Amino acid sequence: MPSLLVALLLLAAIQSAWAGVLCSWTSDESTKNLPSGWRDGLRSLHDAAGCEGYNSAARAIPGSMAELLQALNIEDDGTDAAVDRQRLKRSYRELSVKHHPDKSQESSRFQQLREAYEILDDPVKLLLYDSGGPELVRKYETDPDEVPTTENLEVSHSIRLEEAYTGGDYTLGLSKQVVCLSCRKQPRLPRCRQCKACPEEVRLRQVWISQWEYYMEEVLVPSPERCRQADLDLNVTIERGAATGDRLRFEFMAAQLPKHIPGDVLVTLQVLKHPVFKRRGSDLILTLRISLLEALVGFQREVVHLDGRRLRLSVPRGSVVHPGSALEISGEGMPLHEDASTSGSLLVDFQIDFPDYVDHATAAQLERAFSM
Repeated sequence: MPSLLVALLLLAAIQSAWAGVLCSWTSDESTKNLPSGWRDGLRSLHDAAGCEGYNSAARAIPGSMAELLQALNIEDDGTDAAVDRQRLKRSYRELSVKHHPDKSQESSRFQQLREAYEILDDPVKLLLYDSGGPELVRKYETDPDEVPTTENLEVSHSIRLEEAYTGGDYTLGLSKQVVCLSCRKQPRLPRCRQCKACPEEVRLRQVWISQWEYYMEEVLVPSPERCRQADLDLNVTIERGAATGDRLRFEFMAAQLPKHIPGDVLVTLQVLKHPVFKRRGSDLILTLRISLLEALVGFQREVVHLDGRRLRLSVPRGSVVHPGSALEISGEGMPLHEDASTSGSLLVDFQIDFPDYVDHATAAQLERAFSM
């Protein structure tokens, strides 16, 4: 028995050593100087042997993103950064000039360049191409309503009244499901390491009741594609005068599914209440507490506006502020959403603080003052 165990351990060690040699011989580094045909064949052997940690670049197999990149003389390095927009545009510009029909007889090469670039430069087309092939891309181009779409993602985003007044750019972080590109056929790429099977797919199948009758039922089948959760930063632009209920749309940024057009992310704004200013349409209301003396003889005050400016409010001597009266300052309200250069009014609502008690001496003084 011990000898059998030793023999099995020795055999396992030999197999492990041989696998290591095979993986090393068929790695990208070892085959980089071989002709492309030999290199692709050895890469297939590398994948079939289950080697890990040797290859990083993707093989340009038919229907893969690497094949499209190869058309533009770019290698798919197997990472999420494989499609670099600037590099893609630069390579396309150079090659399209070189192979333009006016300068070259290779019209098919120019067509190949253009088709590859149009898919790589459009994230939706790239997703459809990777999971459904060029036929699905053509279907999307000619009749997009025939291609299923994932659900829109509804998000509520709260902003302060100051942000609605001044506007600005903000970053909204989300997490969503994405399809791992080319991981169905080449699951050992670096970008595929965190990927798992995509959600099961719904398909229709025939269920026969008799020799002449059947009905269709929906069944769930495992997806061959790979998916993962990815963090997403949306650049949200809040326009001046934004209001509760305003909706911002980000096309094709919702969760991804194989052979589906991604839905949209819909961000609904919620403007929070402010401790000082209240909003009424395009006007702002400011409740200002003043004393009875200030109501009678006038006053000057400074208030800090929503953008940090200091506004001077004053009632001149000789003017009396009556209970329930207000002061309207044009152009100091909320910017109009449809025309941010125009603003509503600031309505200053005076609240007079009357004394709870007036002693006899003060009352006598008031009588003499008002009888004059």
